[in-house]
Amino acid sequence: MGQYRELEPVPVLRPYLSCVWYQTVGPDEPARVQRVLPDACIDIVWPAGGEPHVAGPDTGPVLAGLGPGAVLAGARFRPGRAPDFLGVAAHELRDEHTDLAAVWGEAAARRLRESDAFAAGGVGAMADRLQDEVTARLDRARDDGGPRAALAWARGRAALPRLGAELGLGDRQLRRRVEERFGYGPAVLRRVLRLQRLLTLAARHRGGTLADLALAAGYADQAHMTRECQRLAGLSPVRLLAEWLPTPP
Repeated sequence: MGQYRELEPVPVLRPYLSCVWYQTVGPDEPARVQRVLPDACIDIVWPAGGEPHVAGPDTGPVLAGLGPGAVLAGARFRPGRAPDFLGVAAHELRDEHTDLAAVWGEAAARRLRESDAFAAGGVGAMADRLQDEVTARLDRARDDGGPRAALAWARGRAALPRLGAELGLGDRQLRRRVEERFGYGPAVLRRVLRLQRLLTLAARHRGGTLADLALAAGYADQAHMTRECQRLAGLSPVRLLAEWLPTPP
């Protein structure tokens, strides 16, 4: 049977990658459609034998089709970290799938495209090759504290001027910096992280009421949660959680 699995990155990349992952569909399994939700991350996606691409930060749900025999490996950057390694502002990749050759050049894309990693070692070897390419660009990484501060603000309830004061930026500069790093402005970043917090809490605390989940995740009330789920996931909270949460054994 096909599967999706997330793996911890090699130690040197853990500050920058949230995970490396792979997904497979068995050759005798039916095609499937997978709902991908906004998560403030940017992924490098490499289909075995196909063209690697960069999946930019999404502002809404993406329905990805996977055919029988599909094999994909990916590297998922932590929110705000991809632009250093890719050399492209995150907002330029927003809601886009961009060929890796357009970002890293044809030579890098060819190394992956023509690699025999899958034949030699399967999806694990593909994930290792992706990490090699990211590691080769480690000298581009910088840590000015901006992404961490923006994430801390977006996960809380403070007003935007507080973040600007912490970073020493005016309102216009701040919004531009957040868009460059995360792909969308502060308000959307907060909505996306709140949705992800909702999914995490729902998985940890099964059986709670929707009203309780809404307040724990940081929504004003259940109606607020419903509006944002429809906007970001294209589903009501009930349908989203039914589709998204794994079935208990």
